[in-house]
Amino acid sequence: MSKNGKYLLAFILVLIALTPLGLIAEGPAWGEWSIEEIQAMVGYVPHSIANAKPFVEAVIPDYEIGGLGALASTWVSALIGAGLVFMVMVGIKKSVKRAS
Repeated sequence: MSKNGKYLLAFILVLIALTPLGLIAEGPAWGEWSIEEIQAMVGYVPHSIANAKPFVEAVIPDYEIGGLGALASTWVSALIGAGLVFMVMVGIKKSVKRAS
């Protein structure tokens, strides 16, 4: 692994370690607002949001994994998300190499 790769991995691991800080934050995470919260913030609910149906159901709703506490569930969710992003990026890199 290159020096830059080690720094990137360390940075990602620090971000994963800090993920549970959201558990002590007030209010919802950015972009995870309910219709009621949008109404309170904006004053109305856009028609497209009010009538939207979920495109995909959450694999881990509310980042809670049965049997694990909130802290462990948040870390596992962060690891799964980072792993999925990593796999997608590796797939993109391989397909670009094949195309060139």
